[in-house]
This record gives sequence, structure tokens and C-alpha cells, in this order.
Amino acid sequence: MYPAAKAALRRRYPANEGWEVLERPRREGYEPDFMVERQTPRGKERIVVEVKATCIITKGHIKQLNSYAKKLAGGGVRGVKKILVVPAGADASAVADDTEVIYLRSFGCE
Repeated sequence: MYPAAKAALRRRYPANEGWEVLERPRREGYEPDFMVERQTPRGKERIVVEVKATCIITKGHIKQLNSYAKKLAGGGVRGVKKILVVPAGADASAVADDTEVIYLRSFGCE
């Protein structure tokens, strides 16, 4: 699922617009699956991405993503956006409006 998630991120955030899609090693339990970043004259833009291969997004998943975003803000970062990548058909009704959901068509829920 991770290669498909990375491809979806690359389509939305192309390198020719300055975006880097970074696969993050899990270090001490707080690194997200991906970070997407670019440097602008006004500062660094950062997007924190978690990939969930589940058909129901829970409050625990959201809490984890929010924690990552909080820990990875600051240090010259202008803003942090949050994205969850899930299989097509996943129930993401618990996700707040401040988090984007990307549904991967190549993976689905029954």
C-alpha cells in the first residue's frame, strides 16, 4: 500500500513545484509514514501523512496523526497539513475537516 500512497502524494505534490516526498523511518514511535515538504520564501511547508490499511478510521488513528503533526511543527515550519491515506470505501467519518483523506482505488474495503 505504501508505494501506491507515495505515488498518490507525488501526483498531488510534484517535484517541479518544489515538493519532496520523504519516507520517514520510525524513530522512537513518533515518525509519520511520509512527510511532504517544500521550502518557500515565506518558510517551510510541511504535510504529515499516515497510511492506514484499515476500513474504519478510529479516534486513535486521528489522535496519532494529530500528535505527529504537533511534534513536527515549529522550527521554521510555516504550516502543517495532515493527510490520511486509506483504502477506497474506508469509513473516514470520524476525520475532522482539518485533515485531508486520500482514498486509494487500488485497495478497497468490502
